[in-house]
Amino acid sequence: MTIHQKSYHPPIPALEVELESPDETLRVGPVIAVLDTGADISLVPLALLEKINAPELDEVRLRSHWGDYQTFTTYLVTIRLGTERLIGIEVVGDKHSQKEVLLGRDVLNKLILLIDGLHQQTDILTRRPRSKS
Repeated sequence: MTIHQKSYHPPIPALEVELESPDETLRVGPVIAVLDTGADISLVPLALLEKINAPELDEVRLRSHWGDYQTFTTYLVTIRLGTERLIGIEVVGDKHSQKEVLLGRDVLNKLILLIDGLHQQTDILTRRPRSKS
């Protein structure tokens, strides 16, 4: 599960994920998912959503970090991260990216994560580490 996207400078925390249709009949992946603690919601390339026939949910207006607004469609998916299976996640269909998933706080806040920048390691933990007191 350890991945750091070294194609970014500096490297960025990332994980491999699989995307699944809500009825569990179609799946894509593993694909690289960049972890973005500044993003409210997760983004998935439209091409991947089409491969799993993800159902459309709604239209939302999102503001970029430059302050401009755009309208996007949201979709319903299941996200698999190692042994974790997150069911019924609403994601934004990303018409600009072809392959890279971006996981926002809507997903990250459901996980216990280790992001070790010094060792360029990102992992999902199964339990919370003991605190050093």
